[in-house]
Amino acid sequence: TEKIIFYETAFIFAGGKGMGEHYRIAIYLRLSKEDEELADESSSIANQRTLLEGYAKKHFEHYELKEFVDDGFSGINFCRPGVSRLLDQIKDGRIDCVLVKDFSRFSRDYIELGSYLEQIFPFLGVRFISLNDNYDSKRHKGNTAELDIPFKGLMYDLYLKDLSVKVKSSLRSRKEQGQYACGMTPFGYEKLKGDRHMLAVAEEEAKIVRRIFSLALERKTSVQIARLLNGERVPAPIEFKIKKKQASKKPIGKNFQWSHTAICSILRNPVYTGDMVYDKYEKDGVGGKKHLKPRSEWKIYKNHHEAIVSRDDFEKVQEMKKQAGSKETKAAARHHPLQGKVLCGNCKRAMALRKGTLNPYFYCTQRYVSIDAKDCVSNLNVMFLEQFVLYQLHLELSKQEELEELRQKKENEVRREINAWKKEKEELGRKQAVLQRKRMEEYEKAVFQKNSSFQTEDIVMQHVKERMAEIDKEITKLEEQLSTGKNSVAGFFRQGCMAELTEKLAEKFIQKITVYGEENIEIKWTFDKRDNAGV
Repeated sequence: TEKIIFYETAFIFAGGKGMGEHYRIAIYLRLSKEDEELADESSSIANQRTLLEGYAKKHFEHYELKEFVDDGFSGINFCRPGVSRLLDQIKDGRIDCVLVKDFSRFSRDYIELGSYLEQIFPFLGVRFISLNDNYDSKRHKGNTAELDIPFKGLMYDLYLKDLSVKVKSSLRSRKEQGQYACGMTPFGYEKLKGDRHMLAVAEEEAKIVRRIFSLALERKTSVQIARLLNGERVPAPIEFKIKKKQASKKPIGKNFQWSHTAICSILRNPVYTGDMVYDKYEKDGVGGKKHLKPRSEWKIYKNHHEAIVSRDDFEKVQEMKKQAGSKETKAAARHHPLQGKVLCGNCKRAMALRKGTLNPYFYCTQRYVSIDAKDCVSNLNVMFLEQFVLYQLHLELSKQEELEELRQKKENEVRREINAWKKEKEELGRKQAVLQRKRMEEYEKAVFQKNSSFQTEDIVMQHVKERMAEIDKEITKLEEQLSTGKNSVAGFFRQGCMAELTEKLAEKFIQKITVYGEENIEIKWTFDKRDNAGV
């Protein structure tokens, strides 16, 4: 079973032999899914804990012990809850020493590991001990760690890449043999007791799945199905996961809600016909992003487990959705400039656009899905919204026009500053040429041993180069300011680009539009730090 657990506990120990100093010690334990596949029992969380607690008891006399655990997380990066909490406490000065079984438990990225060992931890005054690597940063205080430390880090990195290939190969082989080798199970199923590589029907969830397909066969849309289930207070999939302690989450509103996307996901999933689909994704590399493959490249193991719906019913639903989808695709092709930027003031979700009518309008989909959304916006005329946005934009940009004179004045000051920097750079260039000639004259005298004159000229030459580099940076920075000024909103206003609401206009000026009704609309502009401007 896939485990993703994080917890922190603190214990106070006294006694034992040691240095007599009081230490606030953090023991860090980690076990990834890859480790579970290939590692031996000695790498388990329990054995890591026993090993580290035993070391602390033996080598420290007075200490406070804190435990941080990441069970089911890869060591390729630091996106782990346990290590994040550990690093936060280190930054707050609440940890004096970090204790791990080996370097790979803390990190498998040898470059990141080296940064922590040689720079970050020494700077923060934190001692780092790795038992299996026989490494204690206190022994290396003021010195770089031995050569074998970065070498081990590199080996861990190479090992991770090799391990990733082996795990992928192992998982693919298991799936080809008909084993369900995924962490989480689809809604409606659970792991078979006694065989975690096989799916069994979770009857309480399966009843909901069957009803969703039944409603779809009655030609009800995903929105209508979601609203019906929410009206009857049917538990959402996340609630079953929380009940099984597979997730920990709080609802956005009062209750968890079914969404039309969740309904669509269930209706499209062939797992409910008894088939196991795998090899749907490909990765850029170790630690890289996953990408969904084309459906034609997916692999399917037919009749793998007990079906919840018949294959005929599943195919009928797919055909019905395909017909409905072709109409939706044509409508979606006509994109409105404000789509994605108009939010419902009640639920703060993006509003949808109803097209194909004489008077198109924006509406909140939650109003038709959630029974708690009676105050969500039901209808906002598109033409009215466009005219309102253009009018408000004219007002805002007129204010910006008044600032144009000040901007022009500032631009002139910047140009004068650029000219001053360029003049200094020219003088330094002439000085550099003189120094170069002198160095050539002194070169023969300094072939075997540099004289003091040659050394002085070297130093001066270096100072000149550094100063010229600084000037280049200043000039670049100031020229960027001028470039930004040319693209000011006032300049855009004078170009006469305000006749109609275009996608370019919306993208440049509008961050979001929050709608409570026709008489209460708030606009957040991209150029304004104020929260909103509206009626």
